[in-house]
Amino acid sequence: MAVSALAFGYTFTFKKFKNVPVGPEFFPRALALLLFICCLALLLTNLKTNQRNKEKAPTLSLFNKDMQKAALSLLLIILYAISWNFLGFLIATPIALFAMIFILGKRNYKMMAAVSLGMTALVFCAFKFLLGIEMPLGFIENFM
Repeated sequence: MAVSALAFGYTFTFKKFKNVPVGPEFFPRALALLLFICCLALLLTNLKTNQRNKEKAPTLSLFNKDMQKAALSLLLIILYAISWNFLGFLIATPIALFAMIFILGKRNYKMMAAVSLGMTALVFCAFKFLLGIEMPLGFIENFM
């Protein structure tokens, strides 16, 4: 809650633009406010639950299968971010999506490949043609 309050306060230092109804502070301010509300709801829920339930909360352990999946997912995201500039968006993204779906437990490989390739194409086209943003192509750029 303190971090969200600090982030909210920091948005007041953003540069103001004349004749702009929504400035650069709008989205970070909205996120900080939403984070504060979610933290407050979590705190109140936790206090209410602890009064009824005096059980110990589960601990974080790498022996827990869900924690292993979360750690593996984090490692995958880090590797994806590192490989993005070399492999490029069109190669790194479907591989990362396929691996993420695998980590989540799906084993229908045709569906996994279709979703990975389809989502990559959809995001690439949205950025390139709708938003006009070039995605990094990695080593493929040398051949074009």
